[in-house]
Amino acid sequence: MKHLATITDKDITGADGISTAEPRIAVDAILFNSNNDIALLHIGKYDTFTIPGGGVDPGEDFITAVKREMLEETGYNCEVICEVGSTLESRIQYDFTQKRHYYIARTIGEKGELRLTDQEIDEEITVYWYPIEEALQLVSGKVLDEYVLKYIQKRTVIALTEVITNHAHLIGGK
Repeated sequence: MKHLATITDKDITGADGISTAEPRIAVDAILFNSNNDIALLHIGKYDTFTIPGGGVDPGEDFITAVKREMLEETGYNCEVICEVGSTLESRIQYDFTQKRHYYIARTIGEKGELRLTDQEIDEEITVYWYPIEEALQLVSGKVLDEYVLKYIQKRTVIALTEVITNHAHLIGGK
């Protein structure tokens, strides 16, 4: 899978240092619906946006994890279309490392119930659908103060930009 970026505290806070922790493995998807809009999760508690996704469970392959995460966070089954790339995050403040794998997917069928975690419920997660260019503006347009949210914003902008730039032929773009 194509490596899109390594994000460190240098990018987020200007501080030097690299986490030595074993990476948490996660997946995200740029999930398109039948109107060619993408799912954005609004994190109401922090008034910011990200794309759906989450950690890969032990023994779970990436495609299964994508399908599970999309169903849990958006209520939709999906078809995974292709890989987009991966990012590596090294957060020195928490000695936390994370490798995220990004995919393009499309919804299948009717929307079902969300299956949010207690943390996602506490963060007031809501799903909205936007054209991908508008989604990128919503994600990138906010100045965030919180350390972890800055990482989420940076990686989401990287993934959306990659899809717009190098996968337009798959999403109805030019």
